[in-house]
Amino acid sequence: MFLSKLEISNFRHFGEGANALVLELNNGITALVGENDAGKTAIVDAIRMVLGTRDQEYLRVQPSDFHFSIADGTRAEQIRICCTFSDLTPADRGAFVEHLSYPGNAGPPIFQVNWIAKRQEAPGGSRRYNATEWRSGIDGEGPIIDPGARALLTATYLRPLRDAERALSAGRGSRLAQILQNTREITAEGASFDKDALEDLDPKTLSLLGLADYTNHHFQENEGIKKTKARLDDDFLEPLSFVTDKLTAHISVNGNGDDSVRLRQVLEKLDIIANAPGVMDGSLGRGLGSNNILFMACELLLLAGEEDGFPLLIIEEPEAHLHPQRQLRLMDFLQSQVEKVRPDGQKIQIIVTTHSPNLASEISLQNISLLKDRKAFLLAKGKTLLTDSDYPFLERYLDVTKSNLFFARGVIVVEGCQSAPNIDPFCLSNFDPPVL
Repeated sequence: MFLSKLEISNFRHFGEGANALVLELNNGITALVGENDAGKTAIVDAIRMVLGTRDQEYLRVQPSDFHFSIADGTRAEQIRICCTFSDLTPADRGAFVEHLSYPGNAGPPIFQVNWIAKRQEAPGGSRRYNATEWRSGIDGEGPIIDPGARALLTATYLRPLRDAERALSAGRGSRLAQILQNTREITAEGASFDKDALEDLDPKTLSLLGLADYTNHHFQENEGIKKTKARLDDDFLEPLSFVTDKLTAHISVNGNGDDSVRLRQVLEKLDIIANAPGVMDGSLGRGLGSNNILFMACELLLLAGEEDGFPLLIIEEPEAHLHPQRQLRLMDFLQSQVEKVRPDGQKIQIIVTTHSPNLASEISLQNISLLKDRKAFLLAKGKTLLTDSDYPFLERYLDVTKSNLFFARGVIVVEGCQSAPNIDPFCLSNFDPPVL
């Protein structure tokens, strides 16, 4: 399935009725382009509010999220966001069977998630709090969607000013550990560690957790570790113990708990960097741009290999920290990734926001949604007044320079400028709107 439509009412600068936002999305990649304050971030945050994200960041509803009407000076009492999912697979229909809708009692089913936030008076009327609920069905008339079902819809989100180096570094709750723990290669079958068969053991046959147990065994056999443990037990814990309750220490490197917990603790000790050319040991890493490429590659590794979950990747400003030529390569690569089929039969869906004419020139016109005056205009065939023959011409015409049109407030066409010797063409760029 894929997110085919987003409807937003009374959220931030999107109002209701004619001022609400209706955004159609592609089953593949959709690029949201437009000037500042057009609503790109509000759209991304609306999706995050409804679906949640895999980094488990909680996005709290703020009073300022409720639309303020300049016309009458009032703030809305209720936000409504609806996500419509189409092209459901048999597995999707089974997972959300009680929440499906059948528009017009014909055709394939759809799954609608209606997120509603209400401003309510707290007891005593001294302040307000925000109550939220998730309901399915047309106009939210279906049953409440429980947290278990919502967990199947979480999206992968990369913020605009992301710290890729930190996300891919070792540490408690690291994003890298979350990614690795859910990849097939890490969880593949392998032998467990058996210290009684140590003499004939080949470490290459061990699973990652078995390798951690193997390493832990050798750590505990180290003389330094053994002497330190003995001194800790005899000189410090023994005087603090009861006769019937003797305290002793256990020094370990592979953690405690069940296998899934121990595996996560092992993975949290790992980090990953983008190597410099010719360097294989990680002794010389790269800068922000290359680490951002690595971060996006790791997220795509997880999304492409999963056998369940909703494969939605949201990237705000993928051009951040990237060289212009790398930007073009990245966008070309992202457009190729949405064509691949995952093991569960689904394809990855990608939503990007950008201010870059460089990226806009590389994105297929079919995949661009232009935001203007808080409205969204999908430029795909059948959604505009353009003929099919117009698209090949526009694809060639919209190079890096002319793709600035997507971000302009207006266009002035000046005829005969070349024959006017008193007009400096470079001064035309100082006009608002710009003169082209």
